[in-house]
Amino acid sequence: MPRGTRLPGPPLDPGLQPERTRMAWTRTSLAFVANGGLLVHAGHVPDRWWYMLPGAAAIAAGFAVYVVGLLRHRRVDQAIRDGAPVAGDRAIRATWITMLVVCVLAATVLVTRP
Repeated sequence: MPRGTRLPGPPLDPGLQPERTRMAWTRTSLAFVANGGLLVHAGHVPDRWWYMLPGAAAIAAGFAVYVVGLLRHRRVDQAIRDGAPVAGDRAIRATWITMLVVCVLAATVLVTRP
């Protein structure tokens, strides 16, 4: 569908969907950062700094998810204003894969921790 073409159907409220999207990405990023902090705390073992790496990775991922959420918010907002489709799930898949990797690393550290 060409950019700027309105989709048929009831008029959309241009403020609600982008706002919900932004809030969902913000909650996801906060979950990454909070769990990363807990993992850093759980992985704190003297002379074994590498046990804190999954927590640091989760915190870094949280900040990255927040930035992606801001960019996605702008894109969704503009797509709704233009009447264009909002679909696109690369960021969602990347976030899911990142979460899975952090979980596997965290489980490995927590199981092998002395």
